[in-house]
Parts: sequence; C-alpha cells; structure tokens
Amino acid sequence: MSDHQDAHGGNILATARQLGCAVDELVDMSSNLTPLGMVPGLTEALAAGLGEIRFLPESGSETLVARFAARHGLRPAQVLAGNGTTEFIHGLPAALGMRRALIVTPTYSDYQVASQLAGMAVANFPLRPEEGFGLDLAQLSAQLTGGELVFICNPNNPTGGLVSSAALHQLARQHPDTVFLVDESYLPFVREPSLATFPLLANLFVIGSFSKVYGIPGLRLGFLISSEDGLQRLAVRSKPWGVNRLAQLAGEFLIQHGDGYVEETIRFVEQHRPAFVQGLATLPGVEVVPGVSHFILCVLHGAQRAGELREKMLARGIMIRDCSNFSGLDDRYFRVSMQSVTKNGQCLAALADILQT
Repeated sequence: MSDHQDAHGGNILATARQLGCAVDELVDMSSNLTPLGMVPGLTEALAAGLGEIRFLPESGSETLVARFAARHGLRPAQVLAGNGTTEFIHGLPAALGMRRALIVTPTYSDYQVASQLAGMAVANFPLRPEEGFGLDLAQLSAQLTGGELVFICNPNNPTGGLVSSAALHQLARQHPDTVFLVDESYLPFVREPSLATFPLLANLFVIGSFSKVYGIPGLRLGFLISSEDGLQRLAVRSKPWGVNRLAQLAGEFLIQHGDGYVEETIRFVEQHRPAFVQGLATLPGVEVVPGVSHFILCVLHGAQRAGELREKMLARGIMIRDCSNFSGLDDRYFRVSMQSVTKNGQCLAALADILQT
C-alpha cells in the first residue's frame, strides 16, 4: 500500500483482512461517515436497479445532475457529478493551469497531492493549536496576492472547525483573481447554509459528497458546483461515464428520499455530541480541540502517542484515526468519529481503560 493510500482513515476492509476478522466485528471510529448507517430503502432501490448495470450509465449523469440542480435551485450547467469528490480535488488543479496553491492546514492530504501532481507550488496557511485551530479569514485574506488556488475544507477535517459560508462568499468576492475550492463534504452534518445557496461566482468552486452523510463511500459520488463560466473549464475535460450506474441510481434515490435522514443526522449529532465530547475531555491526558462536526480531534498530553493508542484500540476491535500524518500535527493527535450511542460508549470505555493503565 502506498503512503498516500495509507493516509486516509476508514480502511476497514484492509484492517479486517489484516486482523483476520469480519468487518462487522470492528467498530470504525476512524472514518467520518454518518453515525446512522445507510438511508432506509436505499439497499432495496439498488437491488431493484441492479439489472441496469447491463447498460452504460448516462454519459454525464444527466438525470442525476438535473435532479440535484432542481433540489438546490441551480441550473444543470452549474453542477457536475463525479466519481466522489476526489475526482474534482484532482481535476480542478489540473484544469485550471495555475501555478500556486495555498492550503489551509491541517486538512485533508489530497489537496496537497493533487496540487503537486498538477505541477503547482504549494504553500500552507497553518491554523494555530493555541487558537483552537480557528480560521481567521482576515489573516488569510492578507496572504492573497491573486493567481493562487486556495483550498478550504468547511467544516475542516480533522479539526471540525467551521467558518461562516457568508464570510467565505464575501472573501471570494473580494479576491476575484484568486480561485477558491471549498470542500463541503461535512457541511450536511451541521446547520450552516451551503455556498451553493449564494450567488455563484466564477472563482468559487464548491464540492459536496454523498459518501459521508449518506454512508455510501464504496459507491463514490460527489458533486462540483460553480457558475456556468467557472464549470466550463472543467466540463470540457470531464470523462464520459464518470459515475457508475449504481451510484447514479443511489444519487437519484437519495435526492428524493434523503432530506428527512439528513435532518435526523443533524439532530443526532446535536443531541449526542456534547456527552461524547465531555467523555473524551475527562479522559486522563486528553485535550479536545474545539469543533462542531461529528468527528472530534484530540491531543494527548501524557506519555502515550497516537500510533500506540491506535494499535491498542485496534486490539480491542475499535478503529481510531492516528492524525500524525496531517500537515501541522504531530504524534500526539488522534481523531474519533461519532457512531451509535452504544459504539460511542464502547470507544470511551476502551480509551479510559488504556489511558488509565
């Protein structure tokens, strides 16, 4: 496995194979998926449509894009569907032909990988641990000279920090010569409007994921939203049949049936996050980084290190994320993502037992 492939959480299939156990025997707190599992009825809808894999999928996911656009008050020409958000994270730097990237860190590693593969010079805008990893948009604005591609994850992975979408939109308007890629993969878990609800700008690209909030990472489905002028540069480079037929069918089903589920997910996080965070904060030698999302970044202040803690938790069948390979973090940081109340309790009990010994 390459270093880049190993840089992500949630590799539950490989972990189960490595441990010689069934996937269902593991509690995965390392990925940032919904705590509620898949949307009811989705499995049945996919089973009913399975025969459609005999045909090519729609070349540009036209039906899916039209339904997504209508659901969000957009025009189809303002939306692209892709093979997960990864397609757009890698495709946009290559399509834009820009020379510099500025990445708000610590954050998702693929932004840097994609920029380097596109031949861009990469600089970081580091968030400070002493400031709770908060993003000061005024300080970021002062760093922008024009001609750069700026990556912002909102809420940010792994810190869980959130900035106002209205403020991000204003920042993009103030810097028309800078291009902004805002990753909203985790925005459906919190009550904050998407940038897709603001006037679309040619220098602002918004990506959203169905993988995380709907718990379908194996299907690979993401969306890119921008003005028609902004998307044109990428649309001409899009591959035909970029989204497989089952992912198209899943997306169409979720747009029609997923709203109540998303609201239920938000309520679950609002209801159970405080107790889970409190449980983490009372563990010996653990400090919780302030955030709003369903995943929580923690820092160890004792002798224990994140890699060692991860291995000890894995021995108990619980996966957590060692965050030492995030730019700007060290071997004291780990991340846990909320799951069911029962699994959250299992995680806290195992952490307490390990950290108290």
